[in-house]
Amino acid sequence: MATLAGLATSRGFVSGPVFLNVGDRDLAVPEYEVPAEKAAAEFNRYHVARDETRRQIKALAEHVGEISTEANIFDNHLAILDDALIVDQVIKAIREDHINAEAAIHRVVGRFREMFGQMDDPYLRERIRDLDDIERRILRILLGCEETALSAITSPVVIVADDLTPSETVMLPRELVLGIATDRGSATSHVALLARALGIPAVVGLGDVTRRVRPGDMVLLDGSNGSITVNPDAETIADFERLTRREKELQALVDEDKQKPGAMKDGTPLKIVANIQPGVPFASLAAFGAQGVGLYRTEYLWLGSDHEPTEEEQFEAYAEAVKAALPVMGPEARITFRCLDLGGDKLMRGVKTIEANPFLGNRSVRWLLSHRSVFRTQLRAILRASAFGKAAIMFPMIATLAELRECNRELEQVKTALRAEGLAFDEHIMRGAMVETPAAALCADQLAREVDFFSMGTNDLVQYTLAADRGNEQVAYLSHASDPSVIRLVEMTCRLSREGGIYTCVCGESASDPVLAVLWVGLGVKVLSMSPSCVPVIKKVLRGVTLAEAKILAAEVLAACSTDTALELYDRCRRFLLEKVPDFETIQTFFTAN
Repeated sequence: MATLAGLATSRGFVSGPVFLNVGDRDLAVPEYEVPAEKAAAEFNRYHVARDETRRQIKALAEHVGEISTEANIFDNHLAILDDALIVDQVIKAIREDHINAEAAIHRVVGRFREMFGQMDDPYLRERIRDLDDIERRILRILLGCEETALSAITSPVVIVADDLTPSETVMLPRELVLGIATDRGSATSHVALLARALGIPAVVGLGDVTRRVRPGDMVLLDGSNGSITVNPDAETIADFERLTRREKELQALVDEDKQKPGAMKDGTPLKIVANIQPGVPFASLAAFGAQGVGLYRTEYLWLGSDHEPTEEEQFEAYAEAVKAALPVMGPEARITFRCLDLGGDKLMRGVKTIEANPFLGNRSVRWLLSHRSVFRTQLRAILRASAFGKAAIMFPMIATLAELRECNRELEQVKTALRAEGLAFDEHIMRGAMVETPAAALCADQLAREVDFFSMGTNDLVQYTLAADRGNEQVAYLSHASDPSVIRLVEMTCRLSREGGIYTCVCGESASDPVLAVLWVGLGVKVLSMSPSCVPVIKKVLRGVTLAEAKILAAEVLAACSTDTALELYDRCRRFLLEKVPDFETIQTFFTAN
């Protein structure tokens, strides 16, 4: 018996026999010389294979569209397939290196794979899977190979693989797949996204699970806590069955209030909304009980594309979001569009940086104000979309009053232009500033006069306050939103926003931690925005606490900021919830530990 730990990416407890999928990861790629006079024939082989690949991808997208709302995943595949740079380099390799199409594709994709692998952004690193999928699909067509063995599944199994491509994942026989476990992958990988969309429990990033199991081995997969146990003994199986029953009971308990409006025990209303990126289905947001979108990450329109999105492409995406929100989340559901947040570890194609410290460089609003045409195009698209439903515009990483005034000036100029063109938009669209730097918190009284709300990005606020890169594991011990300095900045922002007549939202990861969520509410936060799946837990926990109790906790924590460490302050809040909320310890263990 052995238990392996990985990343919990799709919740659920399942047990069953292993179906080991090694696929064609080690597909032999032949390389041979192609004389110049035969290059044209090789070009033709490549283009024919691309045409067949395109047909297959479109068929897959149509199939996914019938069972899930994740079909947009294959837009990336089509973009890679038709990427002019990749196509030109393959043609060039055939022509100048005098090699066959298979070898040319393998060389070119290898270079791009290396480039993506060096990027810091996990979303961009995961696009390597898209490259792999396209490469293997074209190579199989050129070599005349059959599809992978996954179609051979005839009885319920747990899929164990090095990784699964989107094509492989969506073609799994859903009724026969109990769960998925992979060596590689992350929370942003396509297999994770699709597993969640299809309701298949999954654990990824297990390292060497494919070498630790054999076909037919019995495994217990814990998709809620991120582990897989191979060949369990009778006692472990019995414990797992108890966990499964308990998880179902707790899920039912948490789900009791998820469709009710966010509120505290005394009836004080709270808005619990979601953080999303383009392509997330609104039906699932409504199913989780989200009351709107507090953070729509517009940059993923850039990161997932091979070109800068046009105004029309942006308008269509934004308008689709505001239109979709109305029927499933109600007339008060607002979509808050964060303006393009590039820089740091998020770079789009064609945007290069040689900054020694990009997190302290030309990122977010600074980049927008140095690329005004991009900024104006996006503002036009968001404003036009606001004619179809409730929308808000949010400026990222504001540090100074001058920056915020420049953003508002651009917004007003775009409004003037749209009026002149006779294009409709919400004249009273809400404007917000993200408080992600100590500077913004310290001058919140100035900024509050320029906007309708604040949204605190606690991930960056912690990073900039503690001077600790949130992606550097060597200083991870410093990255606590419960640090006294961060708590004081949140309190200051809430107090100054209240005095300025506006409200404050928290949209960082800390909003999805009930221990910190109750503290933020006690300090004066009115809106909490988080990953959709966390909404039911936060609603359930906050319904066990009155606003008066949360304020007393906040006052005690503020006083203790003079003596306590981050972990001690966190524990103080956790002990408060253990006293106030029945089953809190178990709820936190099952739903928020990861």
